[in-house]
Amino acid sequence: MPLRPLLARPGARFACAGDGLCCTDVHALGPLGRDEQKAFRLLLPGALIRYTDPTFTAIRPSEKRQCPLLAPTGCALHASGGPLAKPNTCRRFPYGLASTPRGGRVSTNHRCPCRTLGERPPVRLDEAERSLGDRAGRLWADVVVGPRVALTARRRVAFSTYEAVEADLFARLAASGDPFDALEARPLPPLADTSWDAIGHALRAEVDGSAAGEAFGWFGDALLQLSGALRPSRRARPWAPAFDRAERRSPSPEGPSEVFADWVADEIWSLRWTLCGPFDVARAELVTRYAVGRRIAQTLDARGARPDRAAAEAVMVAELVGSSSLWADVTKSLRAAAAREARAKKRPARAPASARPGESGPSRGPLPGRARAGLRRRGAGRSRAPSRRSGRARRPG
Repeated sequence: MPLRPLLARPGARFACAGDGLCCTDVHALGPLGRDEQKAFRLLLPGALIRYTDPTFTAIRPSEKRQCPLLAPTGCALHASGGPLAKPNTCRRFPYGLASTPRGGRVSTNHRCPCRTLGERPPVRLDEAERSLGDRAGRLWADVVVGPRVALTARRRVAFSTYEAVEADLFARLAASGDPFDALEARPLPPLADTSWDAIGHALRAEVDGSAAGEAFGWFGDALLQLSGALRPSRRARPWAPAFDRAERRSPSPEGPSEVFADWVADEIWSLRWTLCGPFDVARAELVTRYAVGRRIAQTLDARGARPDRAAAEAVMVAELVGSSSLWADVTKSLRAAAAREARAKKRPARAPASARPGESGPSRGPLPGRARAGLRRRGAGRSRAPSRRSGRARRPG
């Protein structure tokens, strides 16, 4: 699939203001390639850490919970050698690139207040290309989308048809500013082999002293609050200094609904959802994260945060969780439940026992032993939580 021409979503805005959140342990500071690892071992012995689940090598955060090369004036590598001196992961953030039949879609992550708060110019494709290219200037895609896109498990359409569906969604989002209306999906849909409460507790178990762990705790709390299983708690916000800087440079706030709608549009535009399933599952997953994000923003509002900042912090948390391997398990469960529901709708209804030939009434005798055991396995016991894996990866014990 082609990567050119590069395409930016209309309305997407970004300019780096140096708020610094991307250089903290709210993200895994990696992965690093082999050559980058060799360079860092020479530059800063002991500065690398090996993560598992998934397995990769990254920069070890300092005691300040940030990159050891982050100086008060910014990245020391960038200052001494320019942007090409930085690891590919650092240089690429917050941009993403999807290869499509139309060209390369440039998207932006919203896990940074430079993207979500304050005056921001439209995304410049020349700047994006410099960030997305490797040291030889070659582009590579995070996502490759072919000529057909799955709208549901049973319906695939031409990419041009998908574009029309997407354009209609964006138009509804722009008109109403309400992702619930635009996504046409309900939050917390049925899951296979687990429950939303179990997922909330699994997310809370990810708290490990890092900023990312605290974000997982915030999301787990809000998810349990949606189901009435938990009251709001007083968790820390270790990412607050970066948002403090963003708020000081943003004297004219925008509406929180604009912050959320901009994020939802970029999540769709990025096409990252195609890695996890069809579009109907993606909309249900995204509307769930939006609902949880709104609950987080309401909690921050109650604690005195400016409304647009509350929404921006909530978006950061929701996007971070959505990029994790734990949430990938949630998406698999959503997909399995949706497929099971589709099969149930397709299966013809059985006639009542009394109406079937050769049967005199509703009583048909006891079920065979294997059938009884199967019913017990499916109907008894507590829901199983997904495996406790996070996208920031677990440090080896």
